[in-house]
Amino acid sequence: MVKITDKKQQNSIRENYSNAISQLLLGPGSERINQDIEHEIISEKPQTRYVTGILYPFKELKEVSTEDIETTLEAQEFLNKEEESAEIDNSFLPSSLGITFYCKSSKKDIDIEIHSSYYKKIKNPFIQTKKEVLEELQEKIALSEVMNIEKLFKFDLENSKIKYEDSFEDRDGTISDFLNELKPDDKAKDSEMLFLLKKIKNINYKNKSCFERVPVFFEVKLDSSKEGISSQKLLVEEEKTFQVFSKVQKINVAKEETVTAITIVLKNISENHLFQTEISIKAQKSVEFKASEDVKLPDLSKLNSEDAMNFFLYRDKRTYAFGRGVSAVWKEEHRKVSEIKTSYIPSYELRPMSFDIDGISPDVLSAESYIGSDYKAQLEKLNQFVEQYDKWIDSIMKESKTLIPEYVELSKENIEKCKNCSHRMKKTINFLSKDKDAFAAFNKANEAMLLQRLKNSIEKEEAYNSKNYQIANFKWRPFQLAFVLNSLESILNEESSDRELLDLIWVSTGGGKTEAYLFAIAAVVIYRRLKYQNYSGVTVIMRYTLRLLTAQQFDRASQLICALEFIRRKEGNLGESEISIGLWIGEGTQNKLKDARADFKDMVEQKNLAYAKKKNTFQVLECPWCHEQHSIIPDDKNFQSKRRWGYYEIEKKNDFNMKCLNKKCEFSKGLPIYVVDELIYKKRPTLLFGTVDKFAQVPLKEETASLFGSDDPEKYRRPELIIQDELHLISGPLGSIVGLYEAGFDYILKNANGSIAPKYIASTATIRNADDQVKGIFDRKVSQFPPSGINITDNFFVKEDTHAYGRKYLGIMPTGKSQVTAEIRLLSSMLQTIRELGLSIDEEELYWTVAGYFNSIRELGKASGLIKDDVKEHINQLYRRNNTNKRFMNDDTSVELTSRIPGIEIPTILKKLDIPHNRITEECKGAERYQKTVDTLIATNMLSVGVDIDRLNAMFVVGQPKLTSEYIQATSRVGRQSLGLVCTLYNSSRSRDRSHYETFQSYHESLYKFVESSSVTPFSVPALEKAAAGVIVAMLRNTIDSLAGDNSAKNILEFEDALEKVNDYLMERVKASEDRRKLYREDASRIINNFGDKWCDIAEEVEDTAELFKYYLYKSKAEEFQGKLLLRSFEDKSTHWEATKVMGTMRNVEDTAYLRIID
Repeated sequence: MVKITDKKQQNSIRENYSNAISQLLLGPGSERINQDIEHEIISEKPQTRYVTGILYPFKELKEVSTEDIETTLEAQEFLNKEEESAEIDNSFLPSSLGITFYCKSSKKDIDIEIHSSYYKKIKNPFIQTKKEVLEELQEKIALSEVMNIEKLFKFDLENSKIKYEDSFEDRDGTISDFLNELKPDDKAKDSEMLFLLKKIKNINYKNKSCFERVPVFFEVKLDSSKEGISSQKLLVEEEKTFQVFSKVQKINVAKEETVTAITIVLKNISENHLFQTEISIKAQKSVEFKASEDVKLPDLSKLNSEDAMNFFLYRDKRTYAFGRGVSAVWKEEHRKVSEIKTSYIPSYELRPMSFDIDGISPDVLSAESYIGSDYKAQLEKLNQFVEQYDKWIDSIMKESKTLIPEYVELSKENIEKCKNCSHRMKKTINFLSKDKDAFAAFNKANEAMLLQRLKNSIEKEEAYNSKNYQIANFKWRPFQLAFVLNSLESILNEESSDRELLDLIWVSTGGGKTEAYLFAIAAVVIYRRLKYQNYSGVTVIMRYTLRLLTAQQFDRASQLICALEFIRRKEGNLGESEISIGLWIGEGTQNKLKDARADFKDMVEQKNLAYAKKKNTFQVLECPWCHEQHSIIPDDKNFQSKRRWGYYEIEKKNDFNMKCLNKKCEFSKGLPIYVVDELIYKKRPTLLFGTVDKFAQVPLKEETASLFGSDDPEKYRRPELIIQDELHLISGPLGSIVGLYEAGFDYILKNANGSIAPKYIASTATIRNADDQVKGIFDRKVSQFPPSGINITDNFFVKEDTHAYGRKYLGIMPTGKSQVTAEIRLLSSMLQTIRELGLSIDEEELYWTVAGYFNSIRELGKASGLIKDDVKEHINQLYRRNNTNKRFMNDDTSVELTSRIPGIEIPTILKKLDIPHNRITEECKGAERYQKTVDTLIATNMLSVGVDIDRLNAMFVVGQPKLTSEYIQATSRVGRQSLGLVCTLYNSSRSRDRSHYETFQSYHESLYKFVESSSVTPFSVPALEKAAAGVIVAMLRNTIDSLAGDNSAKNILEFEDALEKVNDYLMERVKASEDRRKLYREDASRIINNFGDKWCDIAEEVEDTAELFKYYLYKSKAEEFQGKLLLRSFEDKSTHWEATKVMGTMRNVEDTAYLRIID
């Protein structure tokens, strides 16, 4: 197996791959009958063959009724019902296309070029092939006993062509006899002669027609000096006619400058279909194209602050043309556009980020430079790093003076943020120089990051003992080191003036955010152990929103925790209790040890290892320290032997530790990893790794108090660092509920620590209005890192690399084809084409597995059925068309990642996705060779976060996602290490899809500019009604010992002052979150106080009757309970009417209803 790493080679393969897909969908070049693509010959009607780029006759459009079109569209019944379809008219069977642009011209005439084609019927065409194949065929004919076989063919050896003799009538029968006569060797699947004969027979069967492409070209002169609308007809030949409409408008953009706005529309008024039509305009010397931003600069003072800032930062990302029923593209160099044109399959290459900074020596960024005891040398390197940043700030200050007045104030705002960032970095360096424990934590955190990079335990032991980590080859990216310096002082120093700031890492997907906050985890864990050796408990809480994201990131975090525990064992100053990690998620792990034991018993009783893995709730599939094969999970032969599993200790009655089965591993006696809730509450892992929904359990379970140190604050310190990954997902209804619970957790943590708040860090690649979102959820100000500078392409730490290859996007919108048909054709083309390019197995690996992203489960479900049947059939058609290498597929090679997949199966699916098809042994042949490799991955928004599979490089997206952030996140899953290709399939009946398609290049040039704002309303009435009761209970149970127990709800009467304090605290949060309209205050006060009064009323009632008064019971037990309950689940149908309904999870916080008007 050889990995193709050369980017130039990758790009060549990708270009051939994407071009071949375009040829199959748009043409020309979809069939190998002749070699002249411009005059291609195909064996079926072009309007049947091609998916896009068809201009239908205008007359035909008028004759097609709406009812006919609706019948054609029935196959699209799986359309997302939440999105309104556009009116069906010219969008389904288009007869026209157009383009709008702005320009200045020194001559009155502007040259417009029009390229198009039509196909004419032909019979018995010549077929081109290799000359040696024709010579072989002549030899076979000479030896044949079939009557008249020598009269069947006409050879043109000079041009390597062959066809039937026109005068010979019994073609079908004679060639059938000849095919039957061929020897077995001649009938081999890879026989080019056999393919040639079958091709001749198939395309001429019963004298059927083929279709030959006829290119069409016009040059039209447009008089740009005359305003108004004009039209002219272009005659291709009889009955094949275009009509060209043009609109010219003069626009004054400055006192002495006028720009011409031109719209050109081309209509097919003939009786024939036209194909691959293109309008193009070249600049030359006489025409200068202008961007729409040049024509009218918006009044920035009337925009909100973030919109104005985005306009300023993206001022060099400009729009030069708009498509009409087609996409518009252009070529720009040095802000000069040489050509604009229409394109039915537009493409855009999103340039990658560069992390290289001139003037910074490699040892400044090397983690190995920061593990020794020479703190002066280390501090000097850090100061050099900040000095380079200061120089850059000086340079952009000078540049800002050349900006137009509208941009000057905006530049000042960002430059001030850059200066503040520099100040905070210097503050951290100063803190490290004065606090020896902080410096030691910085050193050991760097060493932990190096250790977890090494792949086996021997390497790690040797590197640690020698302090030589060159083999790890780990260097900080500049933004990672800068973030560490920007935030570390406020993470470690409880009295820092920046402690209450939420530090937000904002870097494009794939930039390396994870390493930045893993270092923060390592540093705070070590610092706390050095400062407070007698304290243990949860130090860091890391929260995610999706199970998939949690599962994959948990593996990376486990490697770091093992490194930290290894260091603790080797050194004597980091406390006696182990450094550990716990996975606390809503689904996929067990709550009780007895249930985990039952799972393990069930696993080893399965009939094979694959079934056993599907029952696995232990999440860890290999040792995160030594990475030995079968260190946790056995091979196929030994899976029924309990002691071959790293989980076998679960059968003991005492504590359960997973073990690495490699006896040479540091963790052969137990891994510091806990995945069963019961053990997590008992062990209080150093790093608690969980999904946000699980935190709804805090008011319901007494044991959860251990996670906050609430049950024994003298022994256990409260968590000191809270990390929220993928912040953009904490929005909408979920964000509102999380924000309300967050108010409670903030109270708990501050109350116990004497008002010392934990430090908050968040990360995202896509966010808008972060200030409002962070204020709404966390009641904190946000410091976004890195600050943007004065241009979106360069913030010093991260630059756009205009010279490197990046992820390539293709846009496809079907014309005259249903969305289902287009989907089948696109996926089939992506799967089969990689086998048709004559690539090596290693080159095929680049685009072997195709990921599909869908906007709803409904759409995905339909596609799942298509892959099993229609896609396979169309792949066979493509194979038979050109006799290339066949793509073998079976049901086992298509996997799904959606919310309907059980959480316990996700780790196995992720592992399966990592298996490259070029790893399969050479002994396997045909379909067997690829049986272990995933062909297609279909997913909904679960794919859009945290799936880091390096071998995924090809993706299709069905329909424009509702949110740009979702589109960015999903498509960023491909091309993380190699060059990715994304094919976006737009729906022509959805107006929003059409808009994105028509402005494809403009949209993709400025993707992050179009990220939508997130909204959270934690103190709205719906949120309060669902969650306020749970939040109040959590606050009181975790701050007052006498209210902590499951049966202690009655004690509230002794703590009415505390209840009032909690209510007042929540009301202060309400007031802080309100705008000037004060929308929430009255309702919030009513809901919060009513619950408190109700709690006290029930307590008084049970005081008189001596009934039991519990906080909460799960549904099954609540039905049998005879006492009183304070809380019950929304699903609880028991007769405990006194109980207030509360959420047991934050998932599915809103239900969606679909309505359809039927009369």
